[in-house]
Amino acid sequence: MAETDKGLEKAIDDHLKRLQERYKANIKVFNATHIGHISLAIVFLISILFPFLYLQVDTRKVNLEMADLSQKIELQQRRVATYNQAVAGLKQVFEAVENTPKPLEGYIHALEKEAAGGPKTQLPQGLQAEPATCGSTESLDPWMACRIRQYVSVRFMQSRDILKREVAAPLQELDLKQFDKWIADLQKGVRDLAEQFESKMSADPGFWRNFDKNSPLYKRMTEDVNRFWTEHQFEEIGNNMAQEMVLMQNAEEELNQKKTQIQKRKEDLDSAFKNIKTRFGKFGLEPSDAILIAPIVLAALFLVAVMNLSESIRLRKSFQELFQAKDPQKAAITDSQIALAMPLWVDPLDPRPKRRLRLAALAIPAVASVVTLLVILYCWSIPDAFLGLSGVDYWKYVFYYLLSTGLFIYGFRRLSSVVKNYSEKMPAAEPVNTTS
Repeated sequence: MAETDKGLEKAIDDHLKRLQERYKANIKVFNATHIGHISLAIVFLISILFPFLYLQVDTRKVNLEMADLSQKIELQQRRVATYNQAVAGLKQVFEAVENTPKPLEGYIHALEKEAAGGPKTQLPQGLQAEPATCGSTESLDPWMACRIRQYVSVRFMQSRDILKREVAAPLQELDLKQFDKWIADLQKGVRDLAEQFESKMSADPGFWRNFDKNSPLYKRMTEDVNRFWTEHQFEEIGNNMAQEMVLMQNAEEELNQKKTQIQKRKEDLDSAFKNIKTRFGKFGLEPSDAILIAPIVLAALFLVAVMNLSESIRLRKSFQELFQAKDPQKAAITDSQIALAMPLWVDPLDPRPKRRLRLAALAIPAVASVVTLLVILYCWSIPDAFLGLSGVDYWKYVFYYLLSTGLFIYGFRRLSSVVKNYSEKMPAAEPVNTTS
């Protein structure tokens, strides 16, 4: 009987040793994977994911600003071209109005010859008008005034037509309210010049007798046209628009420089990541590729760590049950001493706050995986963030991410179940004091 008891005790001792050896092997693997996957998660977030995210955010911001600025530059170019077209038409109008006195002087001389019995005089510069009855040349001043009014009327009608076609129409295309009053001023200005000329002819019907470039009326007509041009600063408006264009082009050049800097940062990140050395050689992956597979890798490493920890908890439970079956009073070795000799990262004998804190540290890769998934989903909305992905690739990665989520959930539930079941079928344990 004694020999049987000794044989049983030896078998139990041998089994306890095997349990302890397996526990040590499991803990060794757990410590390697646990420290490795937490360190990997933190380094990955700081060194790869966040720099990649900042690059994509900066790229998107610059591209949006560039697109917006390009539209503004294109619109401004059209405005400048349209404005220059309008100013060219405007110059044509004012040159016509300004030059009205000069052909008028020649027209007056031709009318004098016609009144003296010469040939019928045509309107200058190919102008056409409905025949007007101006009476007889016997009443010379009224006849001359009638013919001159006919010429001036046709001349100003021509100017108003050019103004409407060459100036008002292009400016209306710009759809800028600041030009509405300007167009009205132009139309009123031409009308006022015609009315002023009519008023001066009415006040002095015989003005034609001494009308030349030195006459007061000739000079006054030219001065009125030049003054109206100067007051409205037509060319200055065009210069301001051109300056705005230069500022936009400078801003575009600054954005191009930012794009160059972003590209340099991207190349540096790619080079640094590809040249990371491992025991198997250089990493060799693009950061974008590493980010896409990161949630899967983190989930796999987390599951390995949790499975090793769960197995270590089960091994220690078996060791504790078997050992304390020999010592139910815990006189030789207490729970605290077993916990000191066979420590666990998440120890069922620890107080709940401590277990939760340790579990939170264990969950760092899960948090990193969630953050990575959010970054991936955001970057999928940015063109060219992940080059070469097809529609099938997106669905493939979605499947992988769902799978990795399942691995995290399974790992947490497995660990929770093992911790919860640790105290089942065991004697009540006293609080563990790991500081003793």
